[in-house]
Amino acid sequence: MKKKLTDWFDYQKLNQKKYGFIFLILIALAFVVSDWSIYYFSFAEIIFISIMPILLFVGQLQVKKKQLILILILMCIFSVSFLLNLVINKEDFYFRLATQASIKVAFYMFIVAIFLNYIKRNQYEELFLTINNIFAVIIILIGLYIVFSIYNDHEYPYRLLWKFTREDYKSYYFNGNSNFIRMRSIFSEPAHLGFYLNVLVTSNLVNKKFDLKRVIYLTIMCLGVFLTFSYSMIFTLFVIIFIYFTLNIDYKNFRWNKYYLGAVFLFLSISYLFKSYIYETIIKRTLNIFNGSDGSSYNRLIESWVYVDTESWWFGNGINHTPVITNNFAYMLSDLGLFGLTPFLFFAIWVINRSILFGILFILLNFSRGGYLGPSLWLFMLFILIYSPNKRKMIS
Repeated sequence: MKKKLTDWFDYQKLNQKKYGFIFLILIALAFVVSDWSIYYFSFAEIIFISIMPILLFVGQLQVKKKQLILILILMCIFSVSFLLNLVINKEDFYFRLATQASIKVAFYMFIVAIFLNYIKRNQYEELFLTINNIFAVIIILIGLYIVFSIYNDHEYPYRLLWKFTREDYKSYYFNGNSNFIRMRSIFSEPAHLGFYLNVLVTSNLVNKKFDLKRVIYLTIMCLGVFLTFSYSMIFTLFVIIFIYFTLNIDYKNFRWNKYYLGAVFLFLSISYLFKSYIYETIIKRTLNIFNGSDGSSYNRLIESWVYVDTESWWFGNGINHTPVITNNFAYMLSDLGLFGLTPFLFFAIWVINRSILFGILFILLNFSRGGYLGPSLWLFMLFILIYSPNKRKMIS
């Protein structure tokens, strides 16, 4: 019996290339439908749960010893916060809510480890990125179709695409202005689409294998981020691109040529064509931020910290006990106190040490979007672990 199992697993390893791309498509699809939900489950979680038994059956569900130890250490840290809330904060602590959230966090950590090992072991990094790039282009085309339909008084059907997410078409309006339609495609918010695209843009930038096809993907994705008219996501994109070129330009041997001039001309032409959009969504918004009249930035940077209890700042209010806020650092401190925030900060420092681009992206995106109990953050971490330069084999 043992020999038969060994032969079966060996056979699956040798033939993984025949059907392995199906798993990659499902993982990429999970990121695309991360905002979709039915009852208490997101579509991403349903995909993860569906993949697990199949990976186990073909001998591809593996967690390394170092990863298992790290996950157990983190769960022990979170358990301390859980127990302290249960004893000290028991009147305001919802045991069932916290238990469900704790199980979800543990599940996501195992998912990241399993998918990381699967992709690395089978050397699927390049194929996985290509699949994600194709999905990104499809999502942008769907977004453009929906925007076009709204601009044309909803002439074309698109509501079916929102069946499992936010269905309010006015969420496309920029500051309630129907003249400026923001793109969110099948995500629940334009910023969520920008989050997804920024992760893929950075994953492509850190990949050294550049060709014309990748440049086209990057151009389309950057345009997609811009069309969300999400200030935080456009700002994040500009920062990432600026850092990338700052780190990669050879200043001593740099020479202008017709291609660089062409790129500058193209950028200026597009800027001129969309000057009214740029003024309303970027320039005017920047002025509002500096004069203090922009509520969104105030909520992210200042107001999101109001849920931190000064009496329980070190162990938090309890996992999943904070209302929805768009700042994961504040979320961690509020829910889990220093017990949760400290590992999160250590991970951020580790990512910066591993990749400046991914490190800055991690900080900016976690200040721009909350939801550590959702799949997007954990899929973002998966991309970091796959595509950031592996200077030290600490996790993978």
